[in-house]
Amino acid sequence: MKTLSANQLPASPNRARDFESAKALAFSMANSSKDFIEPELIAWNDRTNSMESPVLEGCSDSYAWHDYGVSHGGSLEVDINGERIFIFAESSPFDSYDHFGKSPFISVHDAKGNELICLSGGGGCVSLDEWTSKLT
Repeated sequence: MKTLSANQLPASPNRARDFESAKALAFSMANSSKDFIEPELIAWNDRTNSMESPVLEGCSDSYAWHDYGVSHGGSLEVDINGERIFIFAESSPFDSYDHFGKSPFISVHDAKGNELICLSGGGGCVSLDEWTSKLT
């Protein structure tokens, strides 16, 4: 995994703002990396506030969030001031069906904003949920 570090954010009394500033800087660094087209944040750790994502229930390993990030395609770690670490994966290969050119499927949204996968002719629509997304 590639690691980028930044030591340029001064601490402020507002920890939430510090986290948001660190996250914005991490995204900026990931976006400027030549290794990424569309970086996606998949895991993070905020040592200052003792918070992390994802929280894996029942797992006592303090690096479970990191293992999750690596095992889910994380290939860039951005360390901000040694206090906040963000793991990014490339998300561009996971695009909607209508961007692939000649595909028998199209991606549409219903009136409620739910994503559907349909045959190009408009029939045979299936809601794209966790189960159906694993089939595609």
